[in-house]
Amino acid sequence: MTPRRLRVLIDARMLMGRFSGVSRVVTRLVDELTKSDDIRITAMCGATPYAPWLDRSDIDMLVTDFTRADRAVGRRLLWEEMTLPKVIRSARVDLFHATWNSGIPFRCPVPAVLTIHDLIPWESPKDHFATFVARTLYRYGVRSSARRAAVVTTVSDYTRSRVLDRLGVPPNRVITVPNGVDLPPERFDQGEGVKQPGQRTETKPYVLYVGGHERRKNVAAVFNAMRCYWKRFDPALELRLTGQASSLDPEARAAFLAVPENAPVQFLGAPIDDELAGAYRGATALFLLSRQEGFGLPVLEAMAHGCPVIAARRTSLPEVVGEGGILVNPDQPSEIAEQLHGLVTLPSFRSALIVAGRRHAARFAWSLCAQRMRRAYDLATAPDKHAAADPASADIHHSGLSPA
Repeated sequence: MTPRRLRVLIDARMLMGRFSGVSRVVTRLVDELTKSDDIRITAMCGATPYAPWLDRSDIDMLVTDFTRADRAVGRRLLWEEMTLPKVIRSARVDLFHATWNSGIPFRCPVPAVLTIHDLIPWESPKDHFATFVARTLYRYGVRSSARRAAVVTTVSDYTRSRVLDRLGVPPNRVITVPNGVDLPPERFDQGEGVKQPGQRTETKPYVLYVGGHERRKNVAAVFNAMRCYWKRFDPALELRLTGQASSLDPEARAAFLAVPENAPVQFLGAPIDDELAGAYRGATALFLLSRQEGFGLPVLEAMAHGCPVIAARRTSLPEVVGEGGILVNPDQPSEIAEQLHGLVTLPSFRSALIVAGRRHAARFAWSLCAQRMRRAYDLATAPDKHAAADPASADIHHSGLSPA
């Protein structure tokens, strides 16, 4: 007899808005989970279905009345408490996966898994919410969802530690399921598929920044490091950043205005996937000097495409970078400039870092992310959840970000 497939309702409401890092995680996770014969995915969308999934026979889409206006913290919480239980019941599933940091209702009719990507708004609420009421509602939504979940997954051990510290969830119910990365079809062996210095898609060398421009991203440190590099070493090395200059936070804008008037700075806007992959492949290095990160996906994306990484020794970044990149103090522009100069002038050092980065990224395939998440589903739906979630027996208490 063929075993019955596990029926899972995955929260995909965020796909109605700007395609974010969380959106990428959800879409790639769904892509991988649907490859398994023993699971059936229903994607809970907002008022607009997710167009790329319309013709997919392996995904059921459930369109709701959740609108973009409902994303505001108070309206979202009200919808999740009043409407979501009825939506879950109508889906006739075995498990609900809340993928958006919160969203498990009080009367959830089935076991639930909650994914928390970060607690950055919790750590610095005034940067994210204008009023005390909004901050209070956000914290209520996250804390209550974490306590209602049968299993909480976090994208890094750093985030897991913050969840345990802030939300009071028992440790045996919180496991790390690292994000994945799309791996180019190249060999990861020593010396094969390695882009040697000078083998770039463009003639002009450049440093790349990929990410948002909010204060925690610390884009000011990128400009400060490049200003130091331009002064000490080479004023011709370009800096390219995703986004627009108009979206820089005040600190980053001040740092941008302080660079020399003729400094080679280019804003790339919002590149599509193929354009972004080309930007990674052509770059001399990627800078990610954030003050706070729940994971730091651009680090792995850069490594996968053979782009050396220089990242901040902060929050989750050291565990995600591992031995595959360079860690620096983001408040020391001269240190960052010297590390960049080493990449530019020492071909053997750069080649070794490319090899190490590609090998490291290969350990974060999306298929591994889906396997770990499926194990979290099994824990959440086990008849005796407390026994099944015992770290000594389940061996998935946390990952150490060291996928085998």
